[in-house]
Amino acid sequence: MEFKDIKYKQWLKIYIPEALCAFGDPYCIHVKKGDPHKLIFYFCGGGVSWDKESAKWPTSPETAARNHVGLYTICADPVPSLHSIEMNENSGIHSTGDENPFADWSEVMVPYATGDFHTGTGDLPFTAADGSERILHHHGYLNLQKVLDLIKELFPQIDRLLICGESAGGFAVPALAGDVMDVYPDCEDVTILCDSAIVPYGDWSQTAREVWQCPPHIANPVHSDNIVTDWFTALYEKYGSKPRYLFTCGNRDHVLMLFWHYVVDEQFIMEESYAVEFQKALKKMIDAFKALTPNFTIYIHDFMKEQLSPGVQHCIIGTPSYTQGVIDGVTPVKWLTDAMDGKLYDIGMDLLI
Repeated sequence: MEFKDIKYKQWLKIYIPEALCAFGDPYCIHVKKGDPHKLIFYFCGGGVSWDKESAKWPTSPETAARNHVGLYTICADPVPSLHSIEMNENSGIHSTGDENPFADWSEVMVPYATGDFHTGTGDLPFTAADGSERILHHHGYLNLQKVLDLIKELFPQIDRLLICGESAGGFAVPALAGDVMDVYPDCEDVTILCDSAIVPYGDWSQTAREVWQCPPHIANPVHSDNIVTDWFTALYEKYGSKPRYLFTCGNRDHVLMLFWHYVVDEQFIMEESYAVEFQKALKKMIDAFKALTPNFTIYIHDFMKEQLSPGVQHCIIGTPSYTQGVIDGVTPVKWLTDAMDGKLYDIGMDLLI
């Protein structure tokens, strides 16, 4: 079936010729047909590989058999006969239900299967956990360029553009929003939304340059332990106030805390001391966003705090919390739609204390 043949609000899986997942599997995207002039461009998440050691642990049966946590996804759609969108992604901002004000928008969902925050161009040789020699294709950026060529054909004229992503896809948002915006230079109504992306790490610069081999406009801005702040700074310096800038995160995001703990001491555990430090790092990042522009709009939450103590929910825009969660009397979807209508306000800032 081709895109022109699918029904309104129907999803279609499209394989991208010559695009590769981490270990050479074919790469695909999911596209929803909606209003041809309103587009959501969504970066999916799924962990990260930042060096040759972390490359040993993809999310796979082999990793699970060794009682290790998988660090990064390696396949864009592990069930070729089905759309992953029909299995577990048709919720939150992706939903075609009446509760979602974006239900009638077109959407391009970009799966994550390269371990590089969608930003790489290189091939990383490494020794796998079983001793075999392997190649990890950090082709996120190469894949994206092919995707952008396709969406320009599918959606030649866009009047409203929402660029968003969660987790690893949230990291990708500030790095790659410019590439997406450049496909539609005449679109003046642009919103950029990053969901749940912060892992302090002192060697992000080396990873971007040497491991992922990012193109210069992505690698060069990276200089601190906060790659998201570095990328948003570069994005704002180039595009200024043309797009709206939005960020949301749990005040003690349990997955981000686990990854931070693992980067530091290779342990997947949560403890109160990391929760406290995470909140400090999150506040520092938000202060940096506000220094770029006071209109940088923030939603901090503590959803599922009772179930994930001392942590809280990881990612919200693709989950039921998008419409059902409430902080300061406001749901995430209300906060987002208000911001897109020019009503900018922050939510949950007291949760950072």
